[in-house]
Amino acid sequence: MAWEQPPENSIAAHIHGMEHHDGVELDLRLSSDGELMLQHDAKLKQTPAELQGRSAWVELNTAAELAESGIELFSELVNQAAFSERWQTQAKVVCLELKSPHPSAGIAGGWREGKARLAYLTEMARQVNDLLAPLDLPTSNAVIYSFDPHILQAGKAADSRIPLARLFPRIREWGSSRVKRFVAIPSFVTNSLPRLMRWQQRLGAPMVPCALDYLTPPNNLLTLGRTVSLHGKGLQRLTDTRAGFPFYVWPTTPDCEPDLLNAGLTCLTDQTSPEFVTYPNGEPRWPRPATQPLDADVTATLDRADADDHASVLAELEQQVSPWHELSDGERRDLLEGWRTRWRWGRTLDELAADSGSDRMPWEAVRIVGHRGAGKTHGNE
Repeated sequence: MAWEQPPENSIAAHIHGMEHHDGVELDLRLSSDGELMLQHDAKLKQTPAELQGRSAWVELNTAAELAESGIELFSELVNQAAFSERWQTQAKVVCLELKSPHPSAGIAGGWREGKARLAYLTEMARQVNDLLAPLDLPTSNAVIYSFDPHILQAGKAADSRIPLARLFPRIREWGSSRVKRFVAIPSFVTNSLPRLMRWQQRLGAPMVPCALDYLTPPNNLLTLGRTVSLHGKGLQRLTDTRAGFPFYVWPTTPDCEPDLLNAGLTCLTDQTSPEFVTYPNGEPRWPRPATQPLDADVTATLDRADADDHASVLAELEQQVSPWHELSDGERRDLLEGWRTRWRWGRTLDELAADSGSDRMPWEAVRIVGHRGAGKTHGNE
């Protein structure tokens, strides 16, 4: 049977992403009765008749009312063993994006934002930390981020145990997709990727979450300062500038994913189908480069396979290749040294090994992460 994509940000989608990739990215909004909900869009897509008196703005509905629209609780996802056990014990990563309400919803400061918006995000960060505290996650297994400029201050106010980062360029909560992109242009143009990296490092972020536009022409040439890319001298500048500092790139495409992985960057992908086994350039796609890593010999075997045989070869290797959490310390150390050499990571092998174990790996690890779990649902922004 052909694979059917689960709805984005659904519990089923996130379990799928955790099983088939190195982790997931998810979006969180707060219901009117204070529950964290798995939801990206600020507004429900139902008609007034379908809403039956409920608000179209997500945050103005209770958790029970949102459930009628198919929106699920983050706490229910965390309680799913198929999700949380992989997160706790298999070194999977989860990127938690906190979404601010649409200003027209009239909460969290509305159009004025200010202290009310900070207080709102602080409460969200506090709830995330409280909910995840019983899992006792390694600090390299999760990150909280947001487009909202208050996110870092909110995390500090919430005394967040989970590291934080800020998304760039800033995408506003209001406007159509075209308007959002247009309004983001100044934020994009004035911040080159090397500049963003230095800024995130100063703030203590564990990684740089960034748009694909920073790396691919012609948009990557529009930013002020030193530009980088995925090929030639631009790639050399990127590798030298990063010194292994992790970049999480969104949204990746089948065309660019091989180049991103080759550059040592983590991909947030909408392509999570188990049937996607061959890239457009003819290369095989291994879906878990970090949590089920391939050594040089296995990689060579896979690269030699004909495209028509990719599905069967991949299925066989999935059964034969040991996942990260089952490797010995020595085997993990060997992999770290190979990755460190290939991508010229700045930290020493001992430093990387100290951040590694059966349940965790250093932030430098190159991953494929399921965007919104199993990928963005067609037609959604």
